[in-house]
Amino acid sequence: MMAIPKKLVPSSPVRNLIRRVIRESHRAALARHPRLAEVSVRVQLTALPQDPAAPAAGPDGRALRPFARRPTDRALKRIVRAEVDGLLARAA
Repeated sequence: MMAIPKKLVPSSPVRNLIRRVIRESHRAALARHPRLAEVSVRVQLTALPQDPAAPAAGPDGRALRPFARRPTDRALKRIVRAEVDGLLARAA
């Protein structure tokens, strides 16, 4: 089960990208550790990774919303995959 809140990730293509990466990681973990199939796993996104190179404020001086400071899709995939791989390795 996955929970990717629309409040954190307003863009549906990015939510789908995160879901796809989580599914791929889970399938790969099942191939390495078949006993994970016996365990129920729930993944909930609590915070979106931030790009440290992105400005914290917009041109008007107001703070940007977290989604506006997200990393590129490629970097986001790497970050999410590493995090989920680590969590599933601990669960195994």
